[in-house]
Amino acid sequence: MSSSSNSEVLYRKWRPQSFSELVGQDPITQTVRNSLSSGRVAHAYLFCGPRGTGKTSMGRLLAKAANCLQPADGEPCNTCDSCQSYLEGRAMDLVEMDAASNRGIEEIRKLRDRVGLAPMAGRYKVYLVDEVHMLTAEAYNALLKTLEEPPPHIIFILATTESHKVPATIISRCQRFDFHRLPLAAVVSRLEYICRQESIQIEEVALQEIARSASGSLRDAINLVEQLSNYYGSSPSLEQVRDSLGLTADARARQLVRDLLEKDLSAGLKLVAAVRDDGVDMRQFQREVVNYLRSLLVVKAGAEDTLDLAAEEVEEMRSLSSAAASEDILRALRGFGQADFRDDPQSSLPLELALAEHVLGPAAPAQVAAGEVEPGTRPPFPSGRQAAPKQPSSLRTRLQEKEEQAAPQPPKTPEPPSAGESQPPKTAEPPSAGESKETEAAPAAATAAGDDVLQRVRLACKEADRRVAAYLNGSCEVQSLENGVLVLAFYKQFAFHREKIEAPANRRMVEEAASRVLGQTITLECTVCERQRPEGKPAMRGGHLVQAARQMGARPVVGGKGGSSGESRDES
Repeated sequence: MSSSSNSEVLYRKWRPQSFSELVGQDPITQTVRNSLSSGRVAHAYLFCGPRGTGKTSMGRLLAKAANCLQPADGEPCNTCDSCQSYLEGRAMDLVEMDAASNRGIEEIRKLRDRVGLAPMAGRYKVYLVDEVHMLTAEAYNALLKTLEEPPPHIIFILATTESHKVPATIISRCQRFDFHRLPLAAVVSRLEYICRQESIQIEEVALQEIARSASGSLRDAINLVEQLSNYYGSSPSLEQVRDSLGLTADARARQLVRDLLEKDLSAGLKLVAAVRDDGVDMRQFQREVVNYLRSLLVVKAGAEDTLDLAAEEVEEMRSLSSAAASEDILRALRGFGQADFRDDPQSSLPLELALAEHVLGPAAPAQVAAGEVEPGTRPPFPSGRQAAPKQPSSLRTRLQEKEEQAAPQPPKTPEPPSAGESQPPKTAEPPSAGESKETEAAPAAATAAGDDVLQRVRLACKEADRRVAAYLNGSCEVQSLENGVLVLAFYKQFAFHREKIEAPANRRMVEEAASRVLGQTITLECTVCERQRPEGKPAMRGGHLVQAARQMGARPVVGGKGGSSGESRDES
């Protein structure tokens, strides 16, 4: 038990005082203990990892054990004068420095000047620099030489939550240890021990909720326990814990997922409205729905061992996920994860839209699925190409429909003569001009359909990355769309664009965009078109209104202001 004052905050009072008390970092603990017991102490250590995972505690333990007068197997004895000075916070040979507030070159120069001083009591003088990634470039340069050739009585311990910001020259001169988020069971076990010592009675399920909310940070979890005991007394109930953590909507999040997977739109909308009317934070409710859908997908995939969940919860998820397809859960997860609350954090509309889009979903009409073509719509792809699912009509589509309705109708076929009238002998007639035009227009219509699909995919990519959209602009065409496989044929002169699109990250982005646009899971394949880009088919220019006008027959006006063309610049 710590000897600290009872008035001290719990996370400092119960800071580990031996390596055996440090939970969740066993490989690092064992390595450090072995180096101490064998006398092979490094001159510099770099501790990386999320907050509250034991980096500073490990640094203080290392300093205490290195200067302990009676160590046992690398553990500090906690009884000698040196250990007592560390326990009481008066150790003269431990210098702690916060690089966030002492990040300049002058502070590091002062530290470098003090490095030559001998320890005052123990064998080593330990410098513990926290948040070392906050140092300036000049400060790193001033520290570099000291790290490379320090005096034999100096140990540097650098701690950071953002190791990618630490220069490689610094990292290469340290022994690096990566701290991971603590497992749920380890956090709960430590909380149970602290609660017993502090006479706080919290049931295990409530401790699990606290540990889960802390996201693997033991310090955050201990702080939550202290806050709850200060507010509700020494015996907070599970409901009080959930209410304090903002988890009161957890049960309704699970119910919404059930309604979602059962396609019960009415029940789902009523539940969302009730959550909104109760004043629940809609963004927090969205996060709980997304977390539950993620856990459901993990359980569906058979990887429930990676989740910090009780056996009862896993069994409930397994039962629910067995009745749903993985694609259905994935689509729901993507839809709710993209719900945007930026305009109004307390609005229920983003969740209602996500719910309605998932339940109703983009479905192709039965006639199209059967191979028939509705009047006024584009024909399907030839050569086995699959038609894209019908999307909600755009402004351009509605204008086209009005034009088709206003167009003069062909004359009706005359009725056959009555039985008494003589019929002239039938002669073979050449195909009419209209039939000939329809026959010639079929490939052109299919090409237009492919261009429309490609343009919608390009615009969807543009929302995520304009460069990827630019690679698809005028460089390729849709060769086929069949069984969920979209084949893009790149023209000869655009081989570079094909290579960029085939990069894994870009390919994944295009596939996700095409899946959203076409309403099905799409796999992308890229090939080379054995011809150049056709003349008269330039890259699409201008915004969506300009493009719609072009496809309806509009042409740019030359001779605008300054004598320049009226075309807008390519936004890609």
